[in-house]
Amino acid sequence: MKALRILVLENGLGSISDFVEVLKSDGFYLDICENSNDFLESIYNNHYDLYIIEINEKTPQRFKLIKLLNDYQDITMKMVIASKPNLMKLSLFYGCDESILKNIDSDETLFRIKALIRRQFKIHSDSICLCRNIEYDIFKKRVLKNKSEISLGEKPLRIIDYLLKFRGFFVSSENLENGVYPANSKNKNGSIRFHIHKIRQLIGEDIIISNRTNGYKINIH
Repeated sequence: MKALRILVLENGLGSISDFVEVLKSDGFYLDICENSNDFLESIYNNHYDLYIIEINEKTPQRFKLIKLLNDYQDITMKMVIASKPNLMKLSLFYGCDESILKNIDSDETLFRIKALIRRQFKIHSDSICLCRNIEYDIFKKRVLKNKSEISLGEKPLRIIDYLLKFRGFFVSSENLENGVYPANSKNKNGSIRFHIHKIRQLIGEDIIISNRTNGYKINIH
């Protein structure tokens, strides 16, 4: 987990190849699908930070896909690449978080994606201060102490990432498990406690507050 992970649903092989290359060159990790079934299977087997869905006049059924994800309370940000302005409006109506035209320039594309991710973390920068000399980079997905990386591993980083999106609030054990592990995983709860113990050892005992009734909360100000 060293970069923002994006799942792309395109209309056909290479239909948005220039767009994909821009994202790869900026260090994002991409999985690419050409149909909704493969897209949903990828979600079942993996966790992503952003979904990008290409929609044109021939793929209106993808609006229902966006609604389906929202009905299942999938909090992953959803961006639509639309072929025409009227499809942008429909995308927002069906619950996507951002919609852009297919011919938008690369700088604007990156600006919109980064703004969308910052919005989910409720910040205007690329990192969040965890304590006096420790910060979390929301794009490179790493914890830095005095600008040097602390080696935590993928699951502890996902726990921090998820709790930061809900900082100030307790997150139930079930929601945290669902936010850290893909749907195909089993035996999650014991692992969550193990990884939180590791986070406390390396960052600080009070970085995550646990409550038997309410779950977990990241303790930052």
